[in-house]
Amino acid sequence: MKHLFLPLLLLLEVALFTAIGGPKFNSVASLLAYFQNYFGDVLAQSAPVLLLASGMTLVLMTAGIDLSVGSIVALVACVMASFKSGPQFWWTAVPTGLALALLLGLTNGALIAWLDIPPIIATLGTMIFFRGLCFVVMGDLEKAPFLDVPGYEKSGQFAGALLVVGFVFLAGGLIFHRSRWRREILMLGGNRVAARYAGIPVTRRTCEVYALMGLMTFIAAICFTARNGSVSASSLTGLELRVIVAVVLGGTRVQGGAGSLLGTFFGVLIIAVLDEGLRGAATWGDQHLPFKISHLEYLLLGALLVFGVWLNTRWRTTRTE
Repeated sequence: MKHLFLPLLLLLEVALFTAIGGPKFNSVASLLAYFQNYFGDVLAQSAPVLLLASGMTLVLMTAGIDLSVGSIVALVACVMASFKSGPQFWWTAVPTGLALALLLGLTNGALIAWLDIPPIIATLGTMIFFRGLCFVVMGDLEKAPFLDVPGYEKSGQFAGALLVVGFVFLAGGLIFHRSRWRREILMLGGNRVAARYAGIPVTRRTCEVYALMGLMTFIAAICFTARNGSVSASSLTGLELRVIVAVVLGGTRVQGGAGSLLGTFFGVLIIAVLDEGLRGAATWGDQHLPFKISHLEYLLLGALLVFGVWLNTRWRTTRTE
């Protein structure tokens, strides 16, 4: 029942919002065409969150957290936007963005592993610092050099998003599931002292996890800028909230030692469908309710976060009884 809960919740959510804000269907063909376009748009739009959530799953497995992911994605995008557009963008801006993302991820890892700063404090500090760097780089401007880069926009379309997300979750997830590295970071999150006695290089593994998170922020920045075409210093504010809620709802324990990439995938889709459904329901709700439907977004995200933590705790308690 545990493994079917999230897919069933997603189907219920889709059915509810389709009934409220969806079009009228005259045939089965029109229904299938609608859902094909619907899920294509949802996947392409949620690709950055899916990528970040895959990295955040590993971070939470180690009993850590990364509150700076939204700021890192924005900073990488802002730095890439400072380069000239054109074909040379691929070998100037893109490698610079990759190197910067890895450096920022390693910075978080070093603060936590080497300086022994609690992850929530370290990444809260870097979240603020990196967002400040966004304003240093961009000021109050909004730049859009990505529109003139040959082939760049394909990364934000459905086919590009499907290829990237599929590679991360299918190929990467399969390799990760069978790897010794997975067992080591699970032990690291379950009991750090026992992991050291077992010969696991705790400091190195922690830095590796946050460096991988940095890699995911770079790919997410590519998908975001390819789809939106522009970036500003205030872009993606609050993105980390959606990422954390999706990962926790997907079954990853905030205390570390357990996690699921498949659960994370469904958790992100649930958040994405909720966001899309609220926008679709706004046409009806804003006329009949004393508040705007869009104002329910953060209320529901907060409720889902608490519900996800409770659900994970409940399932774990039931399994150990």
